[in-house]
Amino acid sequence: MHLFNPPPDWPEPPSATWRPPVGWEPDPTWPDAPAGWGFWTNRSGRRSIGPIGAYGAVDAGRLELATADPALLLMHS
Repeated sequence: MHLFNPPPDWPEPPSATWRPPVGWEPDPTWPDAPAGWGFWTNRSGRRSIGPIGAYGAVDAGRLELATADPALLLMHS
């Protein structure tokens, strides 16, 4: 399970299990996140790459791998 980790000075999420909906963007009046901020943690509180497609998730590496060889077929259950 991935948990959203808001940066300092952002409002707390409405619940501990809240996830930004698809297309969500932070309020432009909120301060920028610190450089390299991890927006997602796992159940143990350790930094996580986050769910695919979610705000602040690290998707680039997974997408690059998928496009590196057009013969590869990705399946996700």
